[in-house]
Amino acid sequence: MAEEFASAPHFVGARIPRTEDSRLLRGEAQYLDDIQIPNLLEMAFVRSPYAAARILSVDSSAAWNIPGVRAVFTFADMPFVLPQNGPSPIDQPVLARERVRHAGEAVVAVVAESRYIAEDACEAVHVAYTPEEPVLDMQAAQKDRPRRVHDAAPNVFYHQEYETEGFQAAFDTAPHRLTMTFQTTRQTACSLETRGIIAAADPFSGRMTVYCGTQSPHRLRGDLAEMLQMEEHLLRVIVPEVGGAFGMKAATYPEYLAVVQAARLLRQPVKWTADRVESFLSDVHARDDIHDLEVAFDQRGQIIAVKDHLMADGGAYASYPFSGAIGETSLAAKVITGPYDIAHLSTVIDCTYSNKVPLGAYRGVWGPVASFVQEGMVDRIAQFLHLDAAEVRRTNLVQPNQLPYRNAAGMLYDSGSFTESFEHALAQLDYTRWRATQEQARRVGKYLGIGLSNFVEPTAMASSEAGSIGYESCSVRVEPSGTVTAWLGLGPSGQGHETTMAQVLADQLGVDLEHIVVLHGDTDAAPLGGGTGGSRSGPLGGGAAMQAGRKMRERLDVYAAHMLEAAVEDIAWEHGRAHVRGVYARHVSLRDIARIAYNDVRQIPSGLPIGLEVTERYQPPRPVSFSNGTHAAVVEVNPSTGQVTVLDYVVVNDCGTLINPLIVEGQIHGGVAQGVGAALLESLVYDDSGQLLTTTLMDYLLPSAPLVPRMRIEHLVTPSDGALGVKGMGEGSLIASPAAIAGAVNDALSPWGVSFERLPIAPRDIVTSLGRSSAAPV
Repeated sequence: MAEEFASAPHFVGARIPRTEDSRLLRGEAQYLDDIQIPNLLEMAFVRSPYAAARILSVDSSAAWNIPGVRAVFTFADMPFVLPQNGPSPIDQPVLARERVRHAGEAVVAVVAESRYIAEDACEAVHVAYTPEEPVLDMQAAQKDRPRRVHDAAPNVFYHQEYETEGFQAAFDTAPHRLTMTFQTTRQTACSLETRGIIAAADPFSGRMTVYCGTQSPHRLRGDLAEMLQMEEHLLRVIVPEVGGAFGMKAATYPEYLAVVQAARLLRQPVKWTADRVESFLSDVHARDDIHDLEVAFDQRGQIIAVKDHLMADGGAYASYPFSGAIGETSLAAKVITGPYDIAHLSTVIDCTYSNKVPLGAYRGVWGPVASFVQEGMVDRIAQFLHLDAAEVRRTNLVQPNQLPYRNAAGMLYDSGSFTESFEHALAQLDYTRWRATQEQARRVGKYLGIGLSNFVEPTAMASSEAGSIGYESCSVRVEPSGTVTAWLGLGPSGQGHETTMAQVLADQLGVDLEHIVVLHGDTDAAPLGGGTGGSRSGPLGGGAAMQAGRKMRERLDVYAAHMLEAAVEDIAWEHGRAHVRGVYARHVSLRDIARIAYNDVRQIPSGLPIGLEVTERYQPPRPVSFSNGTHAAVVEVNPSTGQVTVLDYVVVNDCGTLINPLIVEGQIHGGVAQGVGAALLESLVYDDSGQLLTTTLMDYLLPSAPLVPRMRIEHLVTPSDGALGVKGMGEGSLIASPAAIAGAVNDALSPWGVSFERLPIAPRDIVTSLGRSSAAPV
């Protein structure tokens, strides 16, 4: 059950426009590339043209002779590594050491007086290679074919097996079984602002200030200190405005270590920003997964048992600190049953090295893959039994009287509205009407499809791509003027934390929103926290803000009671003024209290410290809390061109208490837009030599505004038992939407007997498959 507010909620739950938007829309925000530092040098990298090769020699003499070049570094000059990550036994060198293992791997770093000079110098560096046969197929890689990526370790760097008791008997005796293979191809976050970093050392104190668009400023500081053998207190990380991150900017990258080390050695500020091609070649990729699935079920469509071999291509190294391959498979294995009541589960996980870019986090991580698999499985069962897809879902959904519910993998769904969200989505969509319209359209040669996607979203987990700190921190200070300043350990990149956290604090303190400023992204000022990732900011950050606000409020109540000669329990707050309940004429302002706390300290009530500052840390009562919901899509597919048009889209979302519905809906809109890309457009394509072919936005297609549907959104509220009843929701819309759109496309093409089990579904795939189909549309 949600904890009560310290005062009657006024701001939490309100549709308040984002505080951040004014500076963003006016062009007044400062991104990394806007930062100007005197005597700033710039870095560029010589990157491998090969997916796999031995480095025979590096000749940088010509680069050194170019005016303006200040340094040329190889691994010998920067012998640092990103350490072994979890079960992965291989570290990742900052600059390639003896061999290169993916096209785009950094081999040489050049520092010059401008980026132009640095790029010219990179072209003057001559690296001699002996190419090797690349490892590109994850299923062949499991057998160490054609060879090992790393001589010191087999290609399978993570293997796990799990099976519920009695699985085999249940599977073998089930009336029906189906086998299917689902595959998702590589994607990347493709944020509007590319990655970058600036490092500047103070020549007097010896401290290093690092500017970087990271999602976890404290973790990055710790990583830099550990990997570069620096004292942590001599490092300061500042996060400027971040133009999108989506999990990709949670990783610690080799370029970051190279820039900081160069600034140390040269005693001059150094900067690097990726161009778009570099982003495709060096930002972590995601979603390179195969699921070999077998499902057993009865005549009603009740799923009895699921067997899944989950495979992921992790790339050349396990990204630090979060391996996307392990994250996508291990988390998917725990929730592959989704919101469905499936008693038996058997999973095998294999994550392999390859000569591709490392796999890391991208919004939703495991979720879009697992939902595509789980919803595709339900649709195949419905087709096999000639049942309506909605009815099969009704048959399998976890019922309200089963909550809290522990799924077959042992995950506890603490609360949820699985059946309610599904029924509301069908009603919002007018499912029956669309089915009738679908039949009528087919008679005149138009092919409509309906896709349904029920999802669960584990949120507020202790461990995520942002790190493994299972709590969040908030410091609150009432200034001498009576205004409020708060700092959090979060690392936002557009989520609206300055607004939502201020809403929580405003209700706790009884002050107006415009008198609160929320700061973040500076390790010298913000309390140690876990950053932003894994849908943790609302439940953990909001919990920390609530606790800090409540702690401050308790102190302010004592002041007010002392000054008003009243009992503490009789004090109420409104608009920054305390009064005795029911007696509005007797009041004191927050500014009056601050004057005593800072300036007239002899008047401070007994037992209270000087000043008005508190820091609180919040750890939720559960290690994970589940949001849920349903997406429903209607599409039209043109069989001649393969063009897919989304005609209708409905979202029913349950993330517990909504701090700000306007911001929640913005998150949903963005997630669905990314889901359109995942389902229909985005794919990182390698050729047989391991060259990435999609290195520009002409090749890697992102959804444009006309492709993103107008959507109708309904909110359900099933509170968690954490602070305020809030659950995370930043990833649910991208978890559910690819499955809904893919399911709708498959439904539209069902008259041909065509069904896609691989994402994305491109127009050429549709046209080709229809051309090969022996079935005539009916």
